[in-house]
Amino acid sequence: MTATYVYGLVAAGTTLPEDLVGLGPSGRVSLVEHDGVAAIVGDVPDRPLGTRDDLTAHEAVVDTVAAATTVLPMRFPAVVEDSQVIDELLAPHQDRFLRALEQLDGMVQYSLKGRYVEEVLLKEIVEEEPAVAELQERIRGVSEDASYYDRVKLGEIVAKAMEERRDVDANDILDRISPFAEQASPTTPPQPDEVVDIAFLVRRDGVEQFESEVEELGADTHEWLRLRLLGPLAPYDFVPAAE
Repeated sequence: MTATYVYGLVAAGTTLPEDLVGLGPSGRVSLVEHDGVAAIVGDVPDRPLGTRDDLTAHEAVVDTVAAATTVLPMRFPAVVEDSQVIDELLAPHQDRFLRALEQLDGMVQYSLKGRYVEEVLLKEIVEEEPAVAELQERIRGVSEDASYYDRVKLGEIVAKAMEERRDVDANDILDRISPFAEQASPTTPPQPDEVVDIAFLVRRDGVEQFESEVEELGADTHEWLRLRLLGPLAPYDFVPAAE
């Protein structure tokens, strides 16, 4: 049996971009169609998959297609036998795939990430939290061993202040940008200085306005916040779950 790599799913009859380069030795990417739905497929490399470059190549194919048409991305890495593309992937799940493609028709995803400018944030925390300034003064010139508990307390106060501010700022950003998207899927960032990590589902005909609003947000907050907008992407965070 020959293995096939599956990048994602699109409507049958979709024309793929000519410059797609996949993971396999030939880099060839094509479609396997079945009754209204199609799988974006390619060769499988003759080696184990799982490197960051492999993931980047997978996403490049999916997002390039997503820039032009609706695509349901497959989880990386998705490898099946040739005979399974239709018999075990497309045919049994045809109705679900078609419903999902219809629900996401005309949509793309944008991912907005933001991180505090640390020195600006810390300066504001010192000004707003008297205990921080007091502890900083107390440990100045004192060895780490001798000031251990004060340093721990200082770290706890700063982390708590950052988390409280992050909650407020993240909600403000979500409230400001959400009206220009169909859906939003926020994730709590793992680090206190990371403010937002939000996926937005945006209509293609609303992309220009959405990007403009994010640009204005960046201009308004550039002194204390660094924003990064990724997109348009495939709707990774908005594919309907299997029923």
